[in-house]
Amino acid sequence: MKGRAMTDTSYASLEDVKTYLRITSSADDTMLASLVSTASRLVEDHCGRHFDTWTGTRRYEIGEAFITGHTLLLDADLLALDELTNADGTPIDPAVVLLRPVNWPPFFGLSLREESGLAWGMHGVIEVTGTWGYDERVPEQVKHATVRLAAWLYRQRDQTGEQPGLPRDVRELLVPFCRLRFRAAHELMPNK
Repeated sequence: MKGRAMTDTSYASLEDVKTYLRITSSADDTMLASLVSTASRLVEDHCGRHFDTWTGTRRYEIGEAFITGHTLLLDADLLALDELTNADGTPIDPAVVLLRPVNWPPFFGLSLREESGLAWGMHGVIEVTGTWGYDERVPEQVKHATVRLAAWLYRQRDQTGEQPGLPRDVRELLVPFCRLRFRAAHELMPNK
């Protein structure tokens, strides 16, 4: 599954973190900006999703994609479907597709309506073009978790050795935003 290139979107600002830490000087601005970026990536990794939006095409290779019946499970949140191309290269009219969950973005899957008579291709690459991301705006809890995590990283800057996982309060803030993760069936099969 291929798609979006790495971006440097931060879910909080340098000023948010400085205010939280009660820092008024600009001496550590470069370090703090880097920590905000790092905290944003850690939030994404923990939650399994991106909280910014982008428009583009993601590709799902048959055999690597997770398809169950008429449903293609997506590896990223989808906000709006623009175009869909089946694995054999034929376009699929978005009108014959149900976004899952129905009427509740972000969407985690695409289902071909049974009455369409369509099925996902057997070989090739399915292309999904649309607007991707969790929401048009970063949720306040995610922003606060990013600020809190960047501040925690700042306070840990002089520590040596392996750092423990995310602080408990940050993990608790992010619980409602963690994406269910899945693996393709071929990854679950034992090696022969």
